[in-house]
Amino acid sequence: MKIQENLDYIIVLGAHVNGTRLSKALLERTRRALEYMEKNPGTKAVLSGGQGEGETISEAQAMSIYLQEHGISSDRLILEDRSTNTKENLDFSLEKIGTLEASVGVVTNHFHVFRGVAIGKKCGCKNIYPIPSRYRSWRLLIYIPREILAIIKDKLVGNL
Repeated sequence: MKIQENLDYIIVLGAHVNGTRLSKALLERTRRALEYMEKNPGTKAVLSGGQGEGETISEAQAMSIYLQEHGISSDRLILEDRSTNTKENLDFSLEKIGTLEASVGVVTNHFHVFRGVAIGKKCGCKNIYPIPSRYRSWRLLIYIPREILAIIKDKLVGNL
């Protein structure tokens, strides 16, 4: 897949944080965001994810710490720390961006990127592109069927 370069923004979708430590899924997303931002220095990132049960800090804050520790300036990072699901990730992140005309990449694990981009389109984002990160784990046996059910649910409730 050819990744769109020089986007105005990327939105990095949150996933679980273990205390303050990025889960495997979130670490892969954040590493992908780091790689993209290093190659595209004009792009800003909206780090999207609230603080859930068992999380000492928000998912957005955990991603911000990682990216800053790896050389990304805080002035390129926008934290969205209210969301609790993919629909809210996109709604609240696009609200932070402030326009539906900006070019936006959705950074999430490869099994989740279709739904992330589809929800973003439904939210009204006109120039939205997938930026998949890898995810290699036996947990894919759980995540892929769960993602299929989530696509069906989001279609039924009007998110797609």
